[in-house]
Amino acid sequence: MTVSIIIPACDAESTLPRALKSLFRQTEPDWQAIIVSDDQRDYSTFLRSQGINDQRLAFASTGLYRSGCHHARNVGFEFVTGDYVTQLDADDEFTADRLAILVPLAEHYGAAADNLLMIDETTEVKIATVMGEMKEVRHLDLHLFMTLNAPLVPLIRRDHVLPRVNGVEFSEDVIANIQLIDRIGTLPVTASSSYIYRIDTQSMANKEGAAEKFERGYSEYIERLDKGDGFGLKTDNRVIAREGLIAKRKLNRDYVEAIEREPSLTFSEFAQRQFN
Repeated sequence: MTVSIIIPACDAESTLPRALKSLFRQTEPDWQAIIVSDDQRDYSTFLRSQGINDQRLAFASTGLYRSGCHHARNVGFEFVTGDYVTQLDADDEFTADRLAILVPLAEHYGAAADNLLMIDETTEVKIATVMGEMKEVRHLDLHLFMTLNAPLVPLIRRDHVLPRVNGVEFSEDVIANIQLIDRIGTLPVTASSSYIYRIDTQSMANKEGAAEKFERGYSEYIERLDKGDGFGLKTDNRVIAREGLIAKRKLNRDYVEAIEREPSLTFSEFAQRQFN
């Protein structure tokens, strides 16, 4: 019942030990972590220097610098040995019960996610959960998923794992989750917040120029749904995904206007305002 956890690592020395310690605390100990260097660093040697040496850790490399999470995750998948696959960003954390909660649901439904908690990296202040207040498992169809404007990080039964799509530079998790829901029908999301998503105001989603890159990305994805391979989606889900991506592109454009008035506003804060 091993869970393989793929961790892309780029300039991750300051946060990777914290992420791994959250795995060492898991109540379900049968896991494998695949740390994929995307900056040509030797993270095995680095971790040993920090006193971290565990046989459940595996190491891989893209051989490149900042090739992107989609590429790093595809490299990591080549080393997967588990029955289930999930991911962990090198600056994020799992709560101790995450694997124990999600594995039974993923076994039954093909995948499962949790009500991810966003925390300010600097202040440790809780910002929001991705789906607000929940008391029980909710099953997301594609319509509902496309209304979300924060990440979901599913744990996936291995037979439903697809390679990350080439040519997707930004919001690649959105495309991956669209493909997953297209494949399994609905995605169960638990009320528990077992993924701690740390938001840094200097991160990719908040850096100057990021909005323009997301604009370009959304436009390319919409065109691909219109004229290209449609990411392999069923016809009706192509329509749903297209409408959802158009809405996300508009939200991104509205954010660009908002930060002209309020330069310190992060996208996560802006998105929460729109739907509260």
